[in-house]
Amino acid sequence: MTIETQITFKDFLIFHLKSSLIRFIVYPIIISVFISINFYNAENGGGGFLRIVSICVFVFFIFMISQTYFSLKNVFYSNNQIQESIMYTFTNEVIQMKGETFEEDFSWNSVYKIKENQDWFLIYQSAQTMNMVSKKDFTKDQILELRNMIKKNHVKSRLRND
Repeated sequence: MTIETQITFKDFLIFHLKSSLIRFIVYPIIISVFISINFYNAENGGGGFLRIVSICVFVFFIFMISQTYFSLKNVFYSNNQIQESIMYTFTNEVIQMKGETFEEDFSWNSVYKIKENQDWFLIYQSAQTMNMVSKKDFTKDQILELRNMIKKNHVKSRLRND
């Protein structure tokens, strides 16, 4: 089975933002709590300290969002291989990746693990290195076929059941 895919910066950004969703939910909740306490104390004659803390937390949150965006932009645009159109060929023996400037084959038993989420197959070659294969480039039958190959080759995996 052969799949051709290309990751855009938008895809890359959305993937990482979804992966960090807890961080982007918890901080606004913390900010909301501080702001609520601040307004409560301001009505009761206090609140100077909490106002400063609320502002600092808010500024930290804005910094975190902008730092994440610019870090991801730097990672994406500094690695030409991420941006290339990549042809993945999955067989029962190997996974072949062929980009515009590289070609790599690796066996299923060298795969560290595979995670599947709603939009991606994440093929980890180590605990820190992964290949992102967009599911939008697969047909439903190809997704089922790839899941079967992964199971048949006894790769450590977390696959969806849909």
